[in-house]
Amino acid sequence: MTRTDRVMDLLELLRASDVLSVTSIAESLAVSRRTVLRDLASLRDRGWPIASEAGPGGGVYLDRDRGIRAVHLSLDEVASLWLAAQLSKSVGQLPWSRAARSALNKVFASVPQDRQRRLRQLVKRVVVGRPASAQVLAGLESPPPELLTAFEQAFAGDLCLAFDYTDRHGKSTKRRAEPHGLLIEAPAWYLMSRDTESQQPRMFRMDRMRRVRVLPDKPFKPDFATLRLQHEQLRTQK
Repeated sequence: MTRTDRVMDLLELLRASDVLSVTSIAESLAVSRRTVLRDLASLRDRGWPIASEAGPGGGVYLDRDRGIRAVHLSLDEVASLWLAAQLSKSVGQLPWSRAARSALNKVFASVPQDRQRRLRQLVKRVVVGRPASAQVLAGLESPPPELLTAFEQAFAGDLCLAFDYTDRHGKSTKRRAEPHGLLIEAPAWYLMSRDTESQQPRMFRMDRMRRVRVLPDKPFKPDFATLRLQHEQLRTQK
């Protein structure tokens, strides 16, 4: 575990509890008391309102009356907020939609530059289109339970996916694909990918995928710009 990860875990412990002893924190994080004290000092230096109480039953806690200066979001959490804002925009102007865009700009600006670049690269690979047509809705089923976790891991980590796929004609095949992009036509969404064997672009509807697995030994380099040029042609194959 990196120091950054450890400090984030420490913050999560403080957020979830009223008062924690340094000893209990050390045991939870599997580190020494000295390490906990050093991390607490670091958080205070960064403006977090961490207070302490001496004596039996005492410990450290977040002084919520003073407010929390910052909320640290993971890459996935920021991406989910961006996607929610994009989806709301796709159905028209809604109350607070302008404020949502302003808030997201602030969130993006608060992310460290290296993670900000990664985040922007990630969201550029997501296309939010019009809501699904009546024809698609009529035949739409729920995606398999393992799909979301596998897709998120593969999409963020640039790893290939393996799955069984049933096309619109009912033909089933086994597939391996590079998940370069995501097309959302709510509530349906499509994997915009490249077949690993033929190296041809392919589009797969989420509810037609089964037995989805991440291939950790099969990384790829995202090339969504190329695939997006063929996007409209591929839509006829859905």
